[in-house]
Amino acid sequence: MEHGLGDQQVSVLWRRAEVAGIPRRKFLALLASGGAVAILAACTPKVTPTPSPVPPSPPPTTPARPILKPTPDAFFIPLGTNAEMRFEVMASRAYITPGSFFFVRSHTATPLIDVKTWKLRIEGDGIASPLEVTYNDLLKMPSKTVIRFVECAGNGRSFFDTLLKKPAEGGQWRLGAYGIAEWTGVPLAELLRQAGIKRTAVDVMPTGLDSTSVERPMPVDKAMAEDTLLAYLMNGDILPLDHGFPARVIAPGWVGINSIKWVGKITVSEKPIFVDKNTSSYVFIGPDYPPQPPAKGPILTTQVVKSACALPWPATLSAGAQRIVGYAWSAFGKIARVEVSTDGGQTFREAALTGPNIEQAGVRWEFTFTAQPGEMTITPRATDDKGNPQIDLAQQKWNQLGYLFSAPVPHPVKVVG
Repeated sequence: MEHGLGDQQVSVLWRRAEVAGIPRRKFLALLASGGAVAILAACTPKVTPTPSPVPPSPPPTTPARPILKPTPDAFFIPLGTNAEMRFEVMASRAYITPGSFFFVRSHTATPLIDVKTWKLRIEGDGIASPLEVTYNDLLKMPSKTVIRFVECAGNGRSFFDTLLKKPAEGGQWRLGAYGIAEWTGVPLAELLRQAGIKRTAVDVMPTGLDSTSVERPMPVDKAMAEDTLLAYLMNGDILPLDHGFPARVIAPGWVGINSIKWVGKITVSEKPIFVDKNTSSYVFIGPDYPPQPPAKGPILTTQVVKSACALPWPATLSAGAQRIVGYAWSAFGKIARVEVSTDGGQTFREAALTGPNIEQAGVRWEFTFTAQPGEMTITPRATDDKGNPQIDLAQQKWNQLGYLFSAPVPHPVKVVG
């Protein structure tokens, strides 16, 4: 059968077809006739309006949900068009963050994109041959799978207020705007080579198909890195709608705004590109950050070292022996060490690193201690294998938009019994 797809893609599509109740014979016919596009179209339920003899009801006053997947309060903290993962949901689970728990950071409502008509355009003066790619084309190209974290630049923003006593603008995330996933897609370098990227190219800018066309450039070196992908699978399944279907960028280690979702266009330029997301936002603005025209301050690129407890906020524990788990991660490498304080940061003891420890993804850690009745805090701090530590709170510089908080966070706990 001539469809050009690899075994992994066919397996993923068959799982999706089984869930939709499509028989094996029909699946094979769709695969042969239209490939992935035909199968995904057949898996999408078709809603036919029911005629009514009575006048239609007035439109509801409550706006449509901007996030399509369920975001129950037990798993998420709502933040407008965003949803923060409650870190405690990862306490008893494996290393990878399930898609159902993965945080959502969007600048607008999730768009519904018709995969049958979706095309990716690669254009600009930095390429020799403008390229147009369909979904089926994308799935036939050489692919790569990586495990990497995605994290919002504003993750930890609330602590500028609660710990530094100097609030920052924007959604008041704690630490749940972070997740580890297995991403499969076409290396961005492969697409750029097929478009004939020029040696004079400087910047590469993906643009999303959401209502505000979110876009942000990156230098050619980052775009051509071997693990920078245009991903179409997340955790071995079709990319979820809220997480960028049909295709999104994964720019490992960089602030999440560079991992553009719902990509429809990639512009390659022989000159630096300046847009809102690297001049007015996603830049450092504050007394310690002089403007860098046309940007209002230094432009954000890589993330920082962080750690978090997988506990409710605040947490309640029973007196006696306790085992606490959490995560630590770095944009620069693997985690070498996690230390934990239970006395307000006066002393620290080393935690055990458990399971996978993947660069630009993170590691789980475990810490045991004897809990005494009363109020306390649990404060983890991490250091990566390149020697980069979480900075002391006194070293944490404030910025107006609340980006890249890196100081250790004391997690509030009440011990009872």
